[in-house]
Amino acid sequence: MTLRAIHNLQYLIRITAAFFLLITGLAGCGSDSGRAGYTAQQQTIDGMTITLERPQQIAILQDFEYIVTLADASGKRVDSATVYLEQDMPAMKMNSNQPLGEPLGNGQYRLKSVFTMDGAWLVVIHASVAGKDYAATFDQQVTPQS
Repeated sequence: MTLRAIHNLQYLIRITAAFFLLITGLAGCGSDSGRAGYTAQQQTIDGMTITLERPQQIAILQDFEYIVTLADASGKRVDSATVYLEQDMPAMKMNSNQPLGEPLGNGQYRLKSVFTMDGAWLVVIHASVAGKDYAATFDQQVTPQS
């Protein structure tokens, strides 16, 4: 093997290693649904996709965050919406917390709340975009406090 061939081989190895590190790093970026301890569900209502990311487990009187992502029919993320959360416990008449979503950019909104009772709840994510209202309903099980 010539000296030039050895240098070319070393160069090729460095480029391959750099490419591998780049791909490995990008794979870790993925979408925003990879939050540790969270699970994601989505619904599409009249062309608006509402994705709800939430903790895998929620206990009563535990502060928590939901992350909502809005995307239009073409998949483009939607900013400048008004987003709020409605919590309903069908088994009991309970007043509903309705916190407003904090815009995070890139079509994402943070909602903070707490559940006051364990059991089966319905969580309704409301989004108002350009004068049109969308609502997606998700089941939420709340566990007793440990």
